[in-house]
Amino acid sequence: MSESECAALKKLRDREDRAHTAWTSFLYRNEVKPRLSEKAKRKHQKEEMEAYQQAHKARLAHMKTCPTCMSNL
Repeated sequence: MSESECAALKKLRDREDRAHTAWTSFLYRNEVKPRLSEKAKRKHQKEEMEAYQQAHKARLAHMKTCPTCMSNL
């Protein structure tokens, strides 16, 4: 990350990273935990994936509109 990166981008990137971690941790969950039904698995995975996609889109939209971020590309 560059020093001139704006605070909003840092927050959005952190949000995206947390969403990605939550999504992938579900995909590779420890089998010691109680198993979910197939329908519950699909629903949970879809929710986690959508949260990650929204965070990713928000970060990209910010990078396109923020003058500080545009100058760092």
